[in-house]
Amino acid sequence: MVFNKATKAPILVFFALAYALSWLLWWPAALASGGWIEPLPTHLLHLVGAMGPLGAALLVTGRMHGRSGIARIVQRCVTGGRWIAIGVLIPAALFVVAVAFVSLNSTTTIEWRNFGINREFADLPRPAYWIANLIFYGFGEEVGWRGFALPRLQARTSALRASLLLAVGWAGWHLPLFFFTPGLSALGAAGIAGWIVSLGLGSITLTWLLNSSGGSIAAVALFHAALDVFMSSPVAPGIENVMGALLTIGTVLIVPTFGAESLSRRGKVNVTAS
Repeated sequence: MVFNKATKAPILVFFALAYALSWLLWWPAALASGGWIEPLPTHLLHLVGAMGPLGAALLVTGRMHGRSGIARIVQRCVTGGRWIAIGVLIPAALFVVAVAFVSLNSTTTIEWRNFGINREFADLPRPAYWIANLIFYGFGEEVGWRGFALPRLQARTSALRASLLLAVGWAGWHLPLFFFTPGLSALGAAGIAGWIVSLGLGSITLTWLLNSSGGSIAAVALFHAALDVFMSSPVAPGIENVMGALLTIGTVLIVPTFGAESLSRRGKVNVTAS
């Protein structure tokens, strides 16, 4: 019945499946973290559960367009030209500027040996964490959010409004993570509010990148993964906050520069090609 509705309401079916596939792993992890059930490898469930949007996108696309639709998604995961490099260079530049700012305005020592590690995945070697981050959080999320959902949302409304609508669904999808992941579980009310705002801003930036690149999933996946790696690197206190402030400034400038309708000089990605 769910798949019979995919061709009529693909966005709703996509979100339902994305939540279901991810939460099937995340809620048991949350219960285990709270001591309600036997201990589980919650950090691994966090990784694998992030593939829910990708799985949902492939299932709905396969139902609607068959192998040709899935082939188009795969093609967009390996193409993008210079925008693939831009997807990595923007987070890298933000990190460099943030490190320089912290170094110049405090006596904090930059612990370079901590670059590229993540406390939640401390047992993973650095290269393995980077690769896992790209596969599970980069492509695992972005094939669904920006690869499938965004083109269909912005086909009905402006790119800005589509970005904010998508951010709502993106935020809700994270709900179980607040019960067992170190970063989200430690947030208070003010921190959660700031996190929601950051998702909205991030959604706008990723829309700009997707539309500017002509629909490259590779570009947005690499941006997503690189930003996670750079921002979570514990090289010095305050780096994440400075990077967030810089990203906020850049995102705020996107709307007046490129316009709310498409957030890009290239125009909106055509949903029929997605």
